[in-house]
Amino acid sequence: MDENIKELFQSWNELNKQAEESFGQFEFTSIKEIREKQRTIEDSVYAILLENAPENLKQILPKDCGSLEIGFDTENKIFYFVMLDPNYEDSEETKLLAITIDLNKKVSLIEDFKE
Repeated sequence: MDENIKELFQSWNELNKQAEESFGQFEFTSIKEIREKQRTIEDSVYAILLENAPENLKQILPKDCGSLEIGFDTENKIFYFVMLDPNYEDSEETKLLAITIDLNKKVSLIEDFKE
């Protein structure tokens, strides 16, 4: 993947600021356009995550991020891809886990994610 993860993070964050401004002005058409651009960036970041994830995480990750909840920690520059923990799919208990990626393309797992 040729895309620079730092540029992707910056672009996503800039679009997020634009979305906040548009929300304040009730410009819902603009918000929809911004979210489409952000989704494209999220897909690119997820592709980088898949390339850099250890094998044990690749086995549980979906092929694309469409079904995942996505968050971005602007202070620490970390993307969060949140999903139901597959270890609990046959259980009455529901737990979340998050797979994260930072600017250094370090992929991590947060079990029992709460946020």
